[in-house]
Amino acid sequence: MAETILNGDILYLKNLIGRTVSVETVDNQTHIGTVYVVDPVYKTVVLINTTTNRLELILSHAMKSFNVFPDTRNEDFLRDNVNNVNPEDFVQKKLKLTKWLKHMFLDVKEDGDTLRVEDHLIIGPPYGKSECMCDNTIVLERIRNIIDLMPADFK
Repeated sequence: MAETILNGDILYLKNLIGRTVSVETVDNQTHIGTVYVVDPVYKTVVLINTTTNRLELILSHAMKSFNVFPDTRNEDFLRDNVNNVNPEDFVQKKLKLTKWLKHMFLDVKEDGDTLRVEDHLIIGPPYGKSECMCDNTIVLERIRNIIDLMPADFK
């Protein structure tokens, strides 16, 4: 059920962070809150209920419906460290990482500001291992390990 409610698109799931949603569960309860995180593998959603100041964990098999309130986004939930980096550094880091991944015989494609690796994993700015997004934890861990292996002086 959660696969149809929360489609498997990683970018869609990431876009939910900070959005206000209403989730109806199979026991006919409605949970309203701000999405703190979504587990892309198990499709579990963690909501922050601002009125009660509590976290609510909603498991995928318990979801009956999932509605995103339009034009709602709490920017506090989004990382702001990207703004502290020079845009020229982004380009250099992206080129260096692309070259390293190709050196490791991986298929890498640029898609705007993101890198797509083997059509399974996405890496966004500032192009470190913590910016990797994938719905397969094994692939995610292996690519992160490959990024860790990149020498600091790799050109």
